Amino acid sequence: MKFSRYLVWNFLKMFLIVILGAILVFVVIDFVGNIKTWLARDMKDVGEYYFCYLPYMMYLITPVAMFIAVLGSVGNMARHLEMSAMQSSGQSPLKTLMPIFFFGVIVSCGSYLMSELWLPDANHKRLEIMETNVQKRKNPRIKEKQNFTFIDSEKASWFFRYYSGTNKVGRDVVLLLRDQGRLRERYDAKAVRWVEEDSISYWSFERGYHRIFQKDGSVKVIQINKENMFNRVSTHPDDLINERQIADEMDSKMVRQRIEVLKRSGEDTRVMETSLHFKQSAHWMNLIVLLIGAALCHRYTRSGGLSQKFGVGLLLVFSYYILERIGLKMGENGAITPFLAAWVSHFAYAGVACVMLYRSFRL
Repeated sequence: MKFSRYLVWNFLKMFLIVILGAILVFVVIDFVGNIKTWLARDMKDVGEYYFCYLPYMMYLITPVAMFIAVLGSVGNMARHLEMSAMQSSGQSPLKTLMPIFFFGVIVSCGSYLMSELWLPDANHKRLEIMETNVQKRKNPRIKEKQNFTFIDSEKASWFFRYYSGTNKVGRDVVLLLRDQGRLRERYDAKAVRWVEEDSISYWSFERGYHRIFQKDGSVKVIQINKENMFNRVSTHPDDLINERQIADEMDSKMVRQRIEVLKRSGEDTRVMETSLHFKQSAHWMNLIVLLIGAALCHRYTRSGGLSQKFGVGLLLVFSYYILERIGLKMGENGAITPFLAAWVSHFAYAGVACVMLYRSFRL
């Protein structure tokens, strides 16, 4: 028990040092890269931006920090024959390293919870802060649309000449309502506005015509000055232009809802489906690289020093990152299924980690 606490404490110290050092370097590089932007902004915006950036930094850095921490702590203990002493006492390497593996599971689960509860809001706020700067040219965020059609369901179809996601107002709008495939009503309006009153929200049609198509073939035309569509259509402003436009700004529930909206309107969902599966798979990278690092360094050998193992480990970890990115791009382009795109790198390197552990424990 004492050795387990000693082992975990050494690992935790190294992990925190790497995390803090990497975050500091990350912030300095990003700040210098955006120095012209920040000179024109209030320091409050700068502080808020990097506070919101912090969760995403940790999300990106944690896998590498896990690898370096296990290599630095366990590898150093193996070099001083502390790991060999535990094995000589009759305790298996697997049992000796189990506290660190358990910590890796906790970090992976914590990373998943952070990506669902904290990361989406932080990313959204961070991107909104930068949206008003020159940075928006690199990653433009859609606030307005012109001349587009939106199919809400089999019952409702929209056409907008212009729509503003900021004001939630549309101009020159046509709404078609169907019943069992047959056109029943048509609304033509100069303006359509999203209204929120207390707990009630609805679309308000202004200055237009309401046409009702009768079963006998006749058409009833009603001129409207202002008419609300409460409980008539289920379309929400976020369905037309979502304020959160990339998966990093959404939790899994939001991504699923966005996929349903895209499917109803006939748009491509491969990018969002790949992102949804990746949200479930990405966090296991923390545990897998920890297993790879432990397999490399838990046993002291004269043939290869710690620096050599560090180089081999970094090669494996960065090739892991590369395969992960390639898989995601292939999923987004439709070359492979979204599930396989998100999981293929993790399956492959989990297998590599298990083989490496098996061989190192048997030696």
